[in-house]
Amino acid sequence: MAEKKDQYIVAYIADYDKADTVLAYSLMLSTYLRKGIILLRVCDPRYTSETTDEAQQQLIALKQRLPENVFSTYCALKGKTSEVIELLPKAFNAVAIAACVDKSNKKSACHPKNVLRDFAKCKVAYLLAQEPPKDYPSVVGKVAFSLDFKKESKDKLIWASYFPRFFGSQLWVLSYNYTDEFLRAKWYSNVKFMDKMYANLGVTHKKADLGKPKSFIDVVALQAATQLGIGLLISTTTAERDVAEYFIGVQEDRTIANEQKIPILFLNPRDDLYVLCD
Repeated sequence: MAEKKDQYIVAYIADYDKADTVLAYSLMLSTYLRKGIILLRVCDPRYTSETTDEAQQQLIALKQRLPENVFSTYCALKGKTSEVIELLPKAFNAVAIAACVDKSNKKSACHPKNVLRDFAKCKVAYLLAQEPPKDYPSVVGKVAFSLDFKKESKDKLIWASYFPRFFGSQLWVLSYNYTDEFLRAKWYSNVKFMDKMYANLGVTHKKADLGKPKSFIDVVALQAATQLGIGLLISTTTAERDVAEYFIGVQEDRTIANEQKIPILFLNPRDDLYVLCD
């Protein structure tokens, strides 16, 4: 019998046809972080007419596809998806969420725009993927994040450190070569913060130069990730949009369902973002 856990990875089942993807990534996070799994279905009238009783039967069947040695349970709730997602850390002791994205149906809860809206107030990291992983090493063997001049870069440092510590990952830090003195000074401050923290944690990392700034940094980071064999990118969503971003969009609009099919672990910049204590 699987040992009961007090913290959980939430497998957010927005589309039963995409359940394989969500189950695989939930199990990956559960295995490496040693957490239980909660299968979650939200019966949100915006996306489905399904009742909680009907959803529960589907979740019971999905639970049977998980290994017996992994503690798992399920929950079907009726309500607004964004409100349920926001409450997960407090209600379910969730430490991370696995979900899928799919551009094929704009009315689906899996569509990138709907996912970004529903997860906008999420207080834990959420891993978004488009397809099941080939295997776990192909995902966590090499993990990367971009380090720029924004203060939000620091939000990625702690979660990024978990991958070499718990997953045995090779960690890559991707940065632009800033020539503007003001931006370079702010970027360098982030670099010093990272180097000090990682030295204290005993975390090693490799660095890659993305060249001079030419687009949203994570758009370019995804292109570099393909060349480097990166299996997972850690990213932050945009805290506050500037004037230009109101017209052209934010970088997560372009990366969430990327052509490279690389899964992304997103963090919403916020003071009460949950981080692991281990």
